[in-house]
Amino acid sequence: MVANITISLLAIVLGSLGMLLLLLMWFGGMTIEPEPESAIDPILDPKDQATIYDMDGPFIPIPDHLKTADEMVAWMIRDMPRLTAEAQKPRR
Repeated sequence: MVANITISLLAIVLGSLGMLLLLLMWFGGMTIEPEPESAIDPILDPKDQATIYDMDGPFIPIPDHLKTADEMVAWMIRDMPRLTAEAQKPRR
């Protein structure tokens, strides 16, 4: 009786360890390597990123003096529609 329980528990433990080993072997080599950072990266901060990559349309930066969310929302409601309307006018 004791031998049967010991053999059963040993089979469970060895089976679990074997499955863990198979999973580690299967997924162990699938690591994602980060891209090396270039020393000549022209993008230094978000304003540079907008300047370099915003080629599809006008970019309206949010003013630096706005600090709180309420100030930003008020600016977007009050001034943003006027600025976007001016940006959509055809330039001569």
